[in-house]
Amino acid sequence: MGTKIAMISALVVAAMLGAWSFERQAKIERGQKAFRRLGCVACHFSGGAPSLTGVTDRYDQKTLTRFILNPEDVYRERGKRPLNAGFYPMPNPHASPRDASDIVAYFESIK
Repeated sequence: MGTKIAMISALVVAAMLGAWSFERQAKIERGQKAFRRLGCVACHFSGGAPSLTGVTDRYDQKTLTRFILNPEDVYRERGKRPLNAGFYPMPNPHASPRDASDIVAYFESIK
């Protein structure tokens, strides 16, 4: 009986991990699509804005999400200073909360 319960528990955990992994990958893909749809690639992939590789090492998820949702709020808190010296302030991309969360997941995947 104990072996059956352990086996069932292991299968449940494996199924949950599989579902979590599938959802995580879907979130990353939505983030990449939102990043393109909102026009972020125009600056970030052309050199007009900083590289986003490792951005999640420099800023936490909450800050990045807030910045994507409304960069002006973050600039205002920082005394109007850009997050990255030498670049223009980022315009508001008008991202939805889901877009912002998905984009941060995408950033985490490109470390």
